[in-house]
Amino acid sequence: MGETAAFGASLRRRRATAGMSLAELARLVHYSKGHLSKVERGLALPGADLVRLCAEVLGEEPEAEDQLAHPLRPAYALPEAGRHFVGRDKETELVESLILSPVPRDRSRPAVCAITGMAGVGKTALAVRIARGAGSRFPDGCLYIDLHGYSRNVLAVTAADALDRLLRMLGMPAESIPRHVEDRAAVYRGALAGRRALVVLDNAVDSRHVRPLLPHEAGCTVLVTSRSSLPALDEAHHVPLGPLSAPDAAELFSRVAGTADETGADGPAAGVREVVDLCGRLPLAVRIAATRCRPNGARTVEDFAHRLADQRWGLAELDDGERSVVAPFTVSFDALGEAAQRMFALLGLLPGVECEAPVAAVLAGWDLPAADRALDQLADAHLLIRTRPGRFRLHDLLRAFARQIADRTLAPEVHRAVTGRLAGHYIAAADSMGRVLAPHRYRLGVADGVEQSAVPMPRAGGHDEALAWFTAEQDTVAALVHETARLGLDSECWRLAYVLRDFYFLSKRWDAWIAGHRVALEAAHRVDDPGAEAVTANNLGLALIETGDLDGAAAHYERAHLLYSRTGDEHGAANSVANHAWVHFYRGEHAAALAELVTALAYYRRAGARRNVGITLRGIGLAELELCRFEDAVSHLESALATLESLGLQLDTAMALNCLGEAYLRSGRTEEGRDRLERAVAVSRLCGSRHEEARARYHLALAAGTAAE
Repeated sequence: MGETAAFGASLRRRRATAGMSLAELARLVHYSKGHLSKVERGLALPGADLVRLCAEVLGEEPEAEDQLAHPLRPAYALPEAGRHFVGRDKETELVESLILSPVPRDRSRPAVCAITGMAGVGKTALAVRIARGAGSRFPDGCLYIDLHGYSRNVLAVTAADALDRLLRMLGMPAESIPRHVEDRAAVYRGALAGRRALVVLDNAVDSRHVRPLLPHEAGCTVLVTSRSSLPALDEAHHVPLGPLSAPDAAELFSRVAGTADETGADGPAAGVREVVDLCGRLPLAVRIAATRCRPNGARTVEDFAHRLADQRWGLAELDDGERSVVAPFTVSFDALGEAAQRMFALLGLLPGVECEAPVAAVLAGWDLPAADRALDQLADAHLLIRTRPGRFRLHDLLRAFARQIADRTLAPEVHRAVTGRLAGHYIAAADSMGRVLAPHRYRLGVADGVEQSAVPMPRAGGHDEALAWFTAEQDTVAALVHETARLGLDSECWRLAYVLRDFYFLSKRWDAWIAGHRVALEAAHRVDDPGAEAVTANNLGLALIETGDLDGAAAHYERAHLLYSRTGDEHGAANSVANHAWVHFYRGEHAAALAELVTALAYYRRAGARRNVGITLRGIGLAELELCRFEDAVSHLESALATLESLGLQLDTAMALNCLGEAYLRSGRTEEGRDRLERAVAVSRLCGSRHEEARARYHLALAAGTAAE
């Protein structure tokens, strides 16, 4: 008689002696009546847990218990580790510290570690590599099962099927495996009782997929991988996996392509770096790209990079006939609910890389709670990266995939309407933030007459918050300038460029300023709005003069002045004259510059435009300084400083202090010059202007050098 049959016969005999029915015993040991019946007939293996419970209820039978305490053989069922594994040192160290540490005495459950991340990020490769390296630490076996939670043409493995496979791995005869999933789980957990085994559950759909497969033994360890963040798996240590670092991605490419020996001392070639960046450093994408760029292949690295960057080919290039990035992305997308799918497609229309929940709500035309729910679902499915609470980012390849879905499923009029809503939101938000960043500036009512959503606008309590908002949103707003122009939303286009002006002036982002305003100027001309065209031309001139394009700046100032004069806008005309003065100044025509500044100042004083008065006095002082009229220069600069300080304009104050410090130094009043420059450093730091701080420190260094001589 086999060990299983011997225990069954003994159990039946002891139960009969105790006068206990099978149903009563089942109730006392918490196993089903059907399973106990199979155990008694030798058709099911009891497991150490059931042996112990029966001994407690019916009395011990040492021989049978000893025979059955460890009836199953150690099982090692791990797949082979893939080739060319690169990087992941930190993640490996973290996972190993979680699963290989000694079992604490107070631990009553197994250690569970969940490696989560987007499709193609290398979760399985990392889990298998760690499991194979840790095999010797688990003397009672290393089990692996692919749950196929995201396989396109394979059904996900059910709990019942998974338990059947796990029990077979442990050596249980097929005829001894219980029929019901609860009984299988009980036998599985009993079989692992008192053991130290590792169980790898690969590609789980969610926490419900995992929970029936968790052992109860504290000495066991479970390693789970999933595209879901498994938020309900409370007992797990969560290890999110992101894209590779740039050096690791380049190394992976070179190894797979077979060109590792060709990497020079300066690192990988520029073409390789470009390809892995276009792949978003996603391991699956990098591997596919590398196979397509092997020596003597159909594509050179440079050609492949060009095609990958082209929207006409893009994702289609990341397909080697057996693998693609689109396939796993599609499976993840198809598993979403309708609302999350809609949100994902709409995010494909977002011009920028990141967004906050209110922006997503504007995109969808939903209220904020509905948008939050959809975003959370996308983040849990690793189709969206949560960069911080309430802020999200799409991986580059997922953004391209989302755009494909949007182009395929959303009508052009929907695209235009969504972009219009988004533009209206950002025009209103940036206009509000700009008023905090640069108070007292003369402004157009650009937020009037544009579509605005019911979603609450962001609000800044002070300068730092406004600056932080612009820093986070600048790329999206700048991209939206170009997108609105492409879609013919010309009124929104020039307004978006206008509301970026305050931030661009503070941050000195001249290239972005010029690129956006060139597009916006054409849009303003198309809407036949002379005022819009004038202010856009005037602001474009400001950026051009800062980059040394004096002729371009002059042309735009003159165009702006003509349009302002035609529309009777005295303030705008004065602005264009004051700005044009700087063309003369930088050409060395300081007397002509002074004359235009004096003309503009007269209007500003009549109009009570104190900020413009202060700024223009600063310019007058600089022109007089170049004309060696030192006393006049210092007098006008001190007046400018007093005016700007009284208005609380930190950036303008820092600029005035720098000009005044230079004027004092050049007029031989070194101590007063140093004082103003040191104050300029302090105020520049307060308003976040690195440019003005550097300017102040430069002149302080010159002053120190002069004193040393």
